[in-house]
Amino acid sequence: SMLRAAILTLALVSSASGLSFYSGLPKVTVPKSPILVKYGGNAMTSPDLAVKFAADVRHLKSLGFKMIVVHGGGPMINGLLKDLNVQSSFDEVTGVRISDEKVVDCAEKALSSVGKGLAGSISKDGIMGVSISGRDASLLRCEVKDVRLGNVGEVKKVNADFLRSLLEIENLVPIICPIGCGMDDDDETVYNVNADTAAGAIAKAMNCDLTMFLTDIKGVCDSDMNLIPRLNKAEIENLIDTNVITGGMIPKVSYALQAVQGDGVAMICDGRVENAVAREVHRIYGEAGGGESGGTIVCE
Repeated sequence: SMLRAAILTLALVSSASGLSFYSGLPKVTVPKSPILVKYGGNAMTSPDLAVKFAADVRHLKSLGFKMIVVHGGGPMINGLLKDLNVQSSFDEVTGVRISDEKVVDCAEKALSSVGKGLAGSISKDGIMGVSISGRDASLLRCEVKDVRLGNVGEVKKVNADFLRSLLEIENLVPIICPIGCGMDDDDETVYNVNADTAAGAIAKAMNCDLTMFLTDIKGVCDSDMNLIPRLNKAEIENLIDTNVITGGMIPKVSYALQAVQGDGVAMICDGRVENAVAREVHRIYGEAGGGESGGTIVCE
């Protein structure tokens, strides 16, 4: 019948747009303070996960969450440096790429195109994704982190007033690219900023309720490789001392701790899971308050 055809069409439309997935999540209480998502890794490089990430941001924004996205773009920067045949070297001690002006210029170009792409994919259904860099409105003011590394910046000052005013615009999601400017007389210098530390500095300045770091691991695991759902600063220090947290996990937990302030929490979250952002936000702010954790929550 015609009605049956109409219902089938509706079912197809809702599954295609993922409405059925979101309607199955627990009801949430929206916090007054913003949620920041550090976007990178597989969630960004896999086209399928990227589409779902954009949908998650729109979904949460439509529920009234104040959303801020900070993105990286390492693979894209490397690709552009290679395409343009820009020679770059790595610092022997830290393994960090030395950022001379040419490298920073490439990083800025690559990251800008990542940000604009993200803004485009988030801007649907009345939600407006707006891509800005840390140079816009002097959002991220930096000082040289280490002379050896060239123009790698350490964020000293965040223009939180500017960001707050953006969040007051209805349906607007700021998407921030981790390129900064200098302080005071040094405002013409462009700095390359680690995306995780930029996220932490912004989360702190904005007093974010939740800061999610999307990564390509399931979270912090114990010595038997079981996920640890929640950790505080003292527990993290103990796990580093006892060599449970080692290698590349150490910077991840330290970035998460940097982002935490007061009542806010950070989360090292498995970005390889489809709709990870929506799942975790609904779990954390949901009335049911349960379900399997998709990562490790870090608090003070």
